[in-house]
Amino acid sequence: MIARKMSFSIFSKFFNQALGFVSLYFVAHYMGPEVMGIIAFGTAFIALFQSFADLGFGTAHIKRVSEGKDFGTCNGTYFSVKFVLNILMTLAVLLSVLIPKYLFHKNFISKEHEMVLYILLAANFIGNLSMMLITTFSARKEVVKSSLAQITGKIVLVGGKVIVAICGFGVIMLAGVSVISAAVILICYIYFFKGYPIKMPNKEYFKSYLSFAIPVIFMGFISKYSANLDKIMIQFFWTTRDVGLYAASKQVSLVLGSIPKSSGALIFPTISYYYSKGNIEAIRNLSYKTERYFSMLFFPIVGFISLFAKQICLILLGPEFSLLAPEIFVILSVTMLIYAIGQPYSLQIPATNHIKLAAVLSVITLGTNIFLNIIFIPKEILGIKVLGMGAVGAAYATLISAVLGSILNRIYAYKITKSKPNLVIFIHLFASLIMALVLYLISNCFREILWYHLPLFALIGGAIYLAILIFMREFNMKELRYFLDILNPVKLKDYAKREIQEGYKEIYD
Repeated sequence: MIARKMSFSIFSKFFNQALGFVSLYFVAHYMGPEVMGIIAFGTAFIALFQSFADLGFGTAHIKRVSEGKDFGTCNGTYFSVKFVLNILMTLAVLLSVLIPKYLFHKNFISKEHEMVLYILLAANFIGNLSMMLITTFSARKEVVKSSLAQITGKIVLVGGKVIVAICGFGVIMLAGVSVISAAVILICYIYFFKGYPIKMPNKEYFKSYLSFAIPVIFMGFISKYSANLDKIMIQFFWTTRDVGLYAASKQVSLVLGSIPKSSGALIFPTISYYYSKGNIEAIRNLSYKTERYFSMLFFPIVGFISLFAKQICLILLGPEFSLLAPEIFVILSVTMLIYAIGQPYSLQIPATNHIKLAAVLSVITLGTNIFLNIIFIPKEILGIKVLGMGAVGAAYATLISAVLGSILNRIYAYKITKSKPNLVIFIHLFASLIMALVLYLISNCFREILWYHLPLFALIGGAIYLAILIFMREFNMKELRYFLDILNPVKLKDYAKREIQEGYKEIYD
């Protein structure tokens, strides 16, 4: 069943990303990197405060629900804390802008930046209300209810952005679409949540949540800072245009990141459940298989991107992005590969109650990312000359810290569960290199690579890659039938229909 859940989650993420590419295309072509930079900066600025809206209680909620605690009391405790934190976080963002403005007479970057920030903050407040329900569905591994609401909101968001871009309504209206989309998503989640129990908050439950959440707080803070400080620093040390170039290429690469992100929402509670039952062997098997399948999928995709990044960015983003964005796109795609194949090991650590260790590793890894951003992005800082690589430097900082984090997580996962790396990833690497070499030779026969050549190259490359895996006995027809079964649209539809119709069930599965 978890394979079906995971396939539905990944499918929905891909669908959302495909819709996102539609809006990205129109916004990039019709509005340019400057507008994208303003939106990206506003989103990143708010994200620096986002941890205040959670403080680790979301992860604690997933952990406690997956362990079989009273569901209604968990909901009541989590919702009450989350709502208060959401208000405090929103006030913190407002004060960070208004205090310098009115007490020290230091205006924000521009009036447009400030107005966009307020609008995105409203959307973020609504989104945090939705997150209470998303987290609850994730704790129960109910991916359909979570995914369908996101898809509905994404359709509204993309439709609105396309209209704004084509009609030239400007960046303020573009940000306003996010508020409408967030409201639609919240309404959908409230509808799906009807019938679920919510009891009064419990002091003992609050202490239980807090004991798990405290170490996660540091992970959340550093995670948010490392994920968004790059865009903030590019804005202050370079230009809004550079922020737009970086954010656009990062958004394209995130289609890969959506796969481990969606599966992680299932893997974490599953490992937590296995650990509560003392089934360490099941944890090892799950991690081993997850790494293998992610490796099998990611290596050929990253190889294809490395060859045709310029053409992909030119088609998707336009000529204004074609010089700098491809290099960033490749670097971040490799980062997503490292993150994906290492994810089952990184999730083992908090899921097996080694939350303090997970916090320490996050501090080391993400602290490294922040330090590298300071070294790589500016031309000088505090009078000291540094590398001045700008947006490209931010991408390299992300890659290096991802490699460090993957190594550390694997080491400690082995110490906890004796989980060894799956060495078949080297077969996937070899097959993808051969695939890339053949595609490189074929592409050299063309004077110019046009958009309709890319699907053809993808089919040829995929066939070569699978043929090599089959020849090396790393993939067989039984597995192919298995994948086709779990990706069967009819069965996915039936599963989705069953989860929605069943509503709330008291027994956690």
